Amino acid sequence: MKMSLKSRKELVRKTKGRYLKVDKSQKVVILDELSKNTGLSRNYLTQILSAKIDLTCKNPINRKRHEKYDATDIFYLTKIWRIFDYPCGQRFEPMLPEYIEVLEKFKELIIPTSIKERLCKIKSATIDRRLEKFRTFRHSKVFSTTKPGSLLKKQIPIKTSSWDETRLGYGELDTVAHCGASASGEFIFTLTYTDIASQWTISEAVMGKGQKGIKLALENIAKRLPFPLKGIDPDNGSEFINWQLYNHCLANNIEFTRGRPYAKNDNAHIEQKNYTHVRKLMGYGRMDKECQLQKMNDLYWNEQDFYKNFFLSNKKLIEKKRVNTKIVKKYDRARTPYQRLMENVEFPKSEKVKLRMIYDKLNPAEIKRSLDKKISKI
Repeated sequence: MKMSLKSRKELVRKTKGRYLKVDKSQKVVILDELSKNTGLSRNYLTQILSAKIDLTCKNPINRKRHEKYDATDIFYLTKIWRIFDYPCGQRFEPMLPEYIEVLEKFKELIIPTSIKERLCKIKSATIDRRLEKFRTFRHSKVFSTTKPGSLLKKQIPIKTSSWDETRLGYGELDTVAHCGASASGEFIFTLTYTDIASQWTISEAVMGKGQKGIKLALENIAKRLPFPLKGIDPDNGSEFINWQLYNHCLANNIEFTRGRPYAKNDNAHIEQKNYTHVRKLMGYGRMDKECQLQKMNDLYWNEQDFYKNFFLSNKKLIEKKRVNTKIVKKYDRARTPYQRLMENVEFPKSEKVKLRMIYDKLNPAEIKRSLDKKISKI
């Protein structure tokens, strides 16, 4: 016959005094006996029989969470969150006041003042918790098409330390293959460059990864950057380690280094952008048509540049150290590449004025709608 809840509580309460006075060996016996009689687990009994738990309290404290932000607040928060590509709480929180301001400016958002004031005070942990149910995740297998280049290994030095992150124009370079489930035949690659100091990222689609195509794509990327290209640091793929690209860098005073073979973390900045700036947009399907190439570059040269560089924030790792058995990482404040450029003392004031004029004309919600429309066509 099962013991009632009231009887179980009474038995545990009466046993606790005896339990606290005996030694460890006798406590084991009491726990076994109590667990058998009440049906409660030994772990649970160990917790409630400890000295810090008061079983005589008849009116326990109700510790149920009381939500500060109601459904209306979360409705507006979710709407802004979706426009700006579902950022995590730590990236979303510092940018939220500016996001609300720019959406109100273009009449994309009409939000009551009281709700706006509350949302401007919301914390990153609350954002992640309240928006968790709206997130969806996709996992896909990705083919790697990187083949090690055998030439110029001695001429191109391995970068053994990080770039000076205050200098603009030094960044990492990598390709993403749009081959789908098969790497056979010719298909489109996306060449992406990420500046280390500002995180400004530029992409260019090329058919195949021949030396000439990659060199021309790098030239186009250099023209689209708001600052001079001074250094590149790719992996050891044959599309980068070749005479054509090496001579191009020598002729244009571009510093050329490479990461260590089989050490993907040497190019951590660009590896991250391969997902956020390419895979999240283009997916994992095969793209091998000339019309797709043209549409991809139309997207990369317009909507993606404005959307990712002017409105989507990121965080940079500034310190990593071991504390006992744990690795503790410290990140800087979340900012957009545009904001990082505006704060950089090396970036000329005249260029800052030009960027500011471009930013003032950009409507992020309209850019996002146009971006989604072009992706569906691709």
